[in-house]
Amino acid sequence: MPGASLLFVIMIHEGPGETYMSHTVTDLNFTDFVSGHAAMLSFTSPWCAACKKVHDHLDRLEGAYPAVSFGTMDISTSPNTPAGLKVLSIPTVIFFRQGRETGRLSGNISDADLRNRLDTLV
Repeated sequence: MPGASLLFVIMIHEGPGETYMSHTVTDLNFTDFVSGHAAMLSFTSPWCAACKKVHDHLDRLEGAYPAVSFGTMDISTSPNTPAGLKVLSIPTVIFFRQGRETGRLSGNISDADLRNRLDTLV
């Protein structure tokens, strides 16, 4: 797209004995993020309290799944991708392998739900 800019932010989290990366995904870099590997994308918005709970689970799990790229997309600033994927509510977490959706979770998402999907993905 002429004149379009690409935003790709990598946040590095460090805790006791662990370091991992979480990608901020936008409408512009979505295709690159999900292409060619295992990826998990959480759709969120700053006002979503339930999303914060899901992200706490994801923060704990990310280090255990190094083969999976973890990402978040703010539906307020990147509305096209969620609309195209028919994300009707948040929190929604979608799992991808080589650019194709392999599963999704929505609503009250537990740590066990996420682990089961991630285990299937890898």
